[in-house]
Amino acid sequence: MHHLARKSLLVLGTAGLVAGLAACSSGSSSSGGGSEDGDDVTLTMWLWPGMGFEEKARQYEDENPGITINIQEAEYADAHQNLITALAAGSGAPDISGVDEGYLERIKESSDMFYDLSEYGAADLEGDYLDWKWKQASTEDGLVIGIPTDIGPMAMAYRVDLFEEAGLPTDPDEVSQVLSTWDQYIEAGRQLKDETGVYMFSDVADMYSAIREQGDKQYFETDGTLILEDSPQIIKAWDTSIEAIDIQMNIERQTPEWGAALANGDFATVFLPPWMLQNIKNDAPDTSGLWDITLMPEGSGNWGGSFLTVPKQSDHPEEAYDFITWLMSPENQLDIFEENGNFPSTPGIYDEPAIQELNDEFFIRNDIGGIYAEAATLVQDVYRAPMTAPINTIMQDALGSVADGNSTPEAAWDNALQEVDRQVSR
Repeated sequence: MHHLARKSLLVLGTAGLVAGLAACSSGSSSSGGGSEDGDDVTLTMWLWPGMGFEEKARQYEDENPGITINIQEAEYADAHQNLITALAAGSGAPDISGVDEGYLERIKESSDMFYDLSEYGAADLEGDYLDWKWKQASTEDGLVIGIPTDIGPMAMAYRVDLFEEAGLPTDPDEVSQVLSTWDQYIEAGRQLKDETGVYMFSDVADMYSAIREQGDKQYFETDGTLILEDSPQIIKAWDTSIEAIDIQMNIERQTPEWGAALANGDFATVFLPPWMLQNIKNDAPDTSGLWDITLMPEGSGNWGGSFLTVPKQSDHPEEAYDFITWLMSPENQLDIFEENGNFPSTPGIYDEPAIQELNDEFFIRNDIGGIYAEAATLVQDVYRAPMTAPINTIMQDALGSVADGNSTPEAAWDNALQEVDRQVSR
């Protein structure tokens, strides 16, 4: 089956959108709200669609007369490139900018262009957030450049009817026990394929990504030293994925082909964060009541989540800090979760009924939020360098060449290492 090309997360934004957002800011990150005494403040906030902060922004305005929150959205990649361009230009940046974890290390290279939020009291808030998430928001020299928003802890959705037909357990606790290791998962996948002709999962890159995210070291040491060739977690992710090629369909996630295969029941499991549950509902609406959810083998990893930063081009850092810490407080993260589904990064609210008892009639279990809360506590802190995303793409493409039959595992590994060395040394 054709292996679709994978795209790096670091996609350049269009010049038009960069210019458009810069024009919206009129060369200044903030403007007064129009009062004669100058007390009114407008905070410009750059986000991408689906972050779900609009209602809370209006609430803050109502509770804080004189403050206006001007939310401006661009598509995900464009929003980040717009910020990078404005920082480089020295003008046009907003008062507040969302930054996804996929871009965070690149943004940290310009940490001197952001306010250190610890100077405004952020250090006192550290205990409200997951340890690994707070570490992501901090630099090696102790600066706090972002307040954590949501997270994307990963679990595993599986088709109960297909497991049952293959003679595999179907209760989520039993599935978690029997598939507690990746070796057991592969063994079960072969049983599934032998008994039903159904593949265990869709794409070898998915398994690689899931296992990669379960380790505390990936491609680099914290000092920037490349360790890919000797990284135990990366070697494990590669070797296990190669071993599992016979039980995957070789269809890239979130493509029309993937959606059709999901709807047809051509594969039985999906590794996914909570925000991706909707994809199953959208792509396979006729499979309602056939999916259950449990932990992935060997723990969890994180896929997604962002931070709110305050660029130094802002004239109102204190007002910006006050707003984003209010917005991302535990109680407001709970409200946003209930309204928009963003999974909170504040573990103090994980025992709240709204999380523990979250359910969706599409899925069998009635405590979906509880399993994701457990997954969130299993995520390890992982150092990501600016080159992490491009290296992910190189490694996934290399695995795809093996799955396509165009390369041997040994040649694909060697070619990937050479390409990584070439790009890192540029």
